Amino acid sequence: MAHKLAGTPVQEQDIIDVQTLVDAYFDNAPDITDPTQLVSFGTSGHRGTSLNGTFTDLHVAAITQAICDGRGQFGATGPLFVGQDTHALSQPALVTVLEVLAGNGVTAMVDADMDFVPTPSVSRAIIRYNESHDHKADGIVITPSHNPPDNGGIKYNATNGGPADTLITKWIETRANEYVRAYCELEGFKRISIDNIEPDQQIPYDYKGLYVEELSSIINMEAIQSAKPKVLVNALGGSGLGYWRAIKERYNLNMDIINDEYDPTFSFMTYDHDGKVRMDCSSEYAMADVIKQIGNYDLAVGNDPDYDRYGIVSAYGLTSPNAFLVTAADYLFTTRGWTDKGGVGKTVVCTTMIDKWAAIKDVPVYEVPVGFKYFSSLLFDGEIGIGGEESAGASFLKKDGTVWTTDKDGMVMALLAMEMYAVMGATVDRLYNNIVEGCGDPRFGRIDAACTKAAKAKLKQLNASSITATEVDGDTITNVRTTSLYNDMPIDGVRVETETGWFVARPSGTEDLYKIYGESYKGGDKGLIALLTAGEEIVTAALSDEV
Repeated sequence: MAHKLAGTPVQEQDIIDVQTLVDAYFDNAPDITDPTQLVSFGTSGHRGTSLNGTFTDLHVAAITQAICDGRGQFGATGPLFVGQDTHALSQPALVTVLEVLAGNGVTAMVDADMDFVPTPSVSRAIIRYNESHDHKADGIVITPSHNPPDNGGIKYNATNGGPADTLITKWIETRANEYVRAYCELEGFKRISIDNIEPDQQIPYDYKGLYVEELSSIINMEAIQSAKPKVLVNALGGSGLGYWRAIKERYNLNMDIINDEYDPTFSFMTYDHDGKVRMDCSSEYAMADVIKQIGNYDLAVGNDPDYDRYGIVSAYGLTSPNAFLVTAADYLFTTRGWTDKGGVGKTVVCTTMIDKWAAIKDVPVYEVPVGFKYFSSLLFDGEIGIGGEESAGASFLKKDGTVWTTDKDGMVMALLAMEMYAVMGATVDRLYNNIVEGCGDPRFGRIDAACTKAAKAKLKQLNASSITATEVDGDTITNVRTTSLYNDMPIDGVRVETETGWFVARPSGTEDLYKIYGESYKGGDKGLIALLTAGEEIVTAALSDEV
């Protein structure tokens, strides 16, 4: 059940104090005896808040120093591209990153206008640069993604442009924590004050201009210009707000843009489903402002603060990421003739509608664990035409079948929705319904279940044999696994399947709970609720035996 404040404007008492947050970033230091305050890379980087000592100047400096130490062995000997979003902590963290890079003699590629740089623009820049240089570049993006305004985050993108793989991030995490502990013992690392950095150590780069100009290589901009759909863009105060203005002007598009001013408090937001302030463009509550205005537009789109996620709204409401991923794949493989461009990438918690559609179209499916990093090499090598997550992150290849980005790109996904409307004359929801008629009509959802840290650790290492149940809500269990179908990689949890649905249980990376994702082809919403409820009971029993 949604919180009573969900979808309503943020109240004054919940608006962050930016100065307090920034002061804490420099004044607070992590308690090295508390594991929760050390550097920890989740599916995509380290995140935390300065208020409790989990994201501070020391964290960012240590991570950046670790990246400098290891980037050579990761294959990066050229410059490093730096991007940051509009969270309040991203600005002081940018200074920290630039100071440590300079101290290590690493050339930083900074925005020519000293503007914000979205995640996909950094990925695109790395790929663009490395196509014509022998000394390969890599990147750092300073962002906690869609998380609350008091959060900060930092992640490392490898030479293929995408999020670094687990081996690299584990190395960075271990090395960074060595620096955190050493610093607390009065040992430091290489760093030059921002005021003393030499000009040749920071090279201005036209991130926005190059990205916007190249959009016609991946999106049919002519079709959008011709059809002139009326579009509402919710910039959500994020790092790509200037990009949407430039896109509108460069391609003369019929769009209105809202929430396109820098406001690190995100005071314009509406509360998310749980009563928290979260800039999640895939949430109907966070996108409430757009949804209530949709009657005046053909469709609406939105992006989160670092612009790696998307939200698509039509007269039917907010489109689910699962529905858009299936429909986008169908459109791309049909209109672009990608018969020789491999298949579709999905995570283990994505809809099986993709598999049903792919079976009909004879398109291979690459199922990977949760995390876009698993798609990076597949996109880079052209093995998949599109890869996406159930959490509204996706990217796809250019018109000629070559790589665009190897990180999530919320802007091109939003533009693809416009292209699909322009070419097909229908919104994503209507196009999805055509696919449903031939594949079934599932219900997808997720619930959270509280558990101890010990139980979380056990769940991550659970064996298929630990699931002793034989049925889920009266349906026989047909398969239990703890690895992905592609490359047999650990999914950090368990997947249970029946003929009428499936569920996946995975531990949360930041809270004492585990998440149960499920999809039911039986009984609509009631079938989904029954599936998720039964799934929780099955996992609880398995953990009780294991813990």
